[in-house]
Amino acid sequence: MQVKYLITSALPYVNAVPHLGNLIPILSADVFSKFLKISGEKAIYICATDEHGTRTEIESEKRGMSPEEYCKMMHEKILDIFTWMGVEFDNFGRSSRKENHEITQHIFLKLYENGYIFEKEIEQLYCEKCKKFLPDTYVRGECPFCGNPNAKGDQCDECTQLLDPTQLINPKCIICGSSPILKRSKHLYLDLPKLSGKVKNWIESRNWSGIIKNLPLAWIEKGLEPRCITRDLKWGIKVPLEGYEDKVFYVWFDAPMEYIGSTYEYTKEWKDWWLKPEETRLYCFMGKDNVPFHTLIWPSSLLGTNENWLLPYTIGSNEYLNYEGGQFSKSQNRGVFGDDIKEIDISPDLWRFYLMSIRPSTKDTDFEWENFQEHVNNNLVGSLGNFLYRSLSFTKKYYGKIPDVKSDKEIINEAFELLKKYKEEFWNLRFKEAVKILLRISDLGNQYFQNNEPWKLIKEDEEKCKKVLRTVCELCVILGVTMYPVTPVSAQKLWEQLGFEGEIKKENINNINLDIGNKKLGDIKILFKKIDNKSLDRYKEKFKGKRGAGMIKYDEFKKIELKVGEIKSAENIKGSKNLLKLKVDIGEERQLVAGIAKYYNPEELVGKKIIVVANLEPAKLFGVESQGMLLAAVEGENISLATIDRDIKNGASVE
Repeated sequence: MQVKYLITSALPYVNAVPHLGNLIPILSADVFSKFLKISGEKAIYICATDEHGTRTEIESEKRGMSPEEYCKMMHEKILDIFTWMGVEFDNFGRSSRKENHEITQHIFLKLYENGYIFEKEIEQLYCEKCKKFLPDTYVRGECPFCGNPNAKGDQCDECTQLLDPTQLINPKCIICGSSPILKRSKHLYLDLPKLSGKVKNWIESRNWSGIIKNLPLAWIEKGLEPRCITRDLKWGIKVPLEGYEDKVFYVWFDAPMEYIGSTYEYTKEWKDWWLKPEETRLYCFMGKDNVPFHTLIWPSSLLGTNENWLLPYTIGSNEYLNYEGGQFSKSQNRGVFGDDIKEIDISPDLWRFYLMSIRPSTKDTDFEWENFQEHVNNNLVGSLGNFLYRSLSFTKKYYGKIPDVKSDKEIINEAFELLKKYKEEFWNLRFKEAVKILLRISDLGNQYFQNNEPWKLIKEDEEKCKKVLRTVCELCVILGVTMYPVTPVSAQKLWEQLGFEGEIKKENINNINLDIGNKKLGDIKILFKKIDNKSLDRYKEKFKGKRGAGMIKYDEFKKIELKVGEIKSAENIKGSKNLLKLKVDIGEERQLVAGIAKYYNPEELVGKKIIVVANLEPAKLFGVESQGMLLAAVEGENISLATIDRDIKNGASVE
């Protein structure tokens, strides 16, 4: 029986564009998936966007969109970033799809039938100003365990302790900043104390170490608390129980179920992956803050069904990646985010190589531009890229093809010994060490090339020169297959330079074909580009962040082009409850999409003079292109357009 491999990574949440630190679990899973597939293993990589919760409701409301519209937009945006980075999911689903609803409700009902769910009336934090119960992620306060002044309502990022919002000292609503009151509400709880024996036995049966074993066992030893799994929200998976029609499941109850739901979306044989655990190994990649949910809460939920669900074989957790000694912040333009990396002149493979080279596996790590430049220029360009280019360009220049002679087997055997260690590091999820071994193979080739001086041999001993060139070309083949999981685009380009047809991903790292005599070489080009000091300074300045709470300079504000516009027509967008399509005259006709359908009828908008951001990059909302943005004042659920109260011509500048 061949073991199958199911790879997952923590679901990116739709409330924000992922930054470099968020990319590490996604890339780690992708690198491992590529390694498994090029090793001839049967493997699939499953992921999705995490779309439920209060943050989704609030972010969509800010934009005048429905949660469904907002989630669809963010799903496409996030997937576009990952695709650019060379990430290949077998399925990238959405936690809001029907498959996840079915799976989550099924597992809940099984837990309920088996006596692991109970009802409890509790006091909840309620914001009187926002007029809503505050789920955990929308409360901040002081952690009662370590004193962290900015702990979240579900977990403290400093001590990783799971929390209930009511435990926070001096809690604040993060929407409006006011102090919430306590208000009673009825909810459902997962009985973790009753499940602790099952999950403890499972954890102890795993060959784990470090945080992924010690942390959950320590919590079990201390005594698990029941976990509330329902929330007072509209957007989410409905609770299939009488009396709970106005509630949905807590996002952290349904989100891990989406690993199953996404597989369900991907294949009709999804049960063969999830309900035959003896045939499948599940590898989960995530940041350290997600470890408790994947070693305690989610496994407990699956174990409580008594249905023999697949559980994690191992957890590939990583520590935090910080930015230049501080935190990433999109609002303050501090740090590099997914939509930034597509706009600067650095190829995806350079990012992949660097992030795997510094992957923070045992302690938090800082992203530093000088360190990035050093890794790329000295290792990727100076060692690997230099060896590949000098070997193939020299061979191409003098022969045009790979010499059909015997290679130096001592060197090739040494490379295969290093490859053996490389594969061992991959199986142990030590990607940083695997990258070091990849560079040792290129260092071996560089040293061999330099010591044998083929530029002299071509004149003095051509037969030996051919042997040297055959040897370095074989090393290039080995390196091509070896570097594929980390730098897939460059590996494919190298493959074509070596004269191979087809995709390198279809090769087998355990059976590399070195029968390459007389193979005609393709166009030889430099694979990796150095990062020069001038570019480095530009990147550092661009992403250093702004002083003050989101303050911008006047010169930056002047870049925004505001114009007077007159609404000539307005109509509802079919299928959307929130969006209107407007035709606006700003000296030229523009089409705007605005989320104001709940506040204005199309007829009453015609003739209004509004203020339009005229130089905003076009974007599609619900499939309709918007060529600008109108300005409006927002207070809670009240929205008022910013209008012009005097006769100003269309297209006039707003200063």
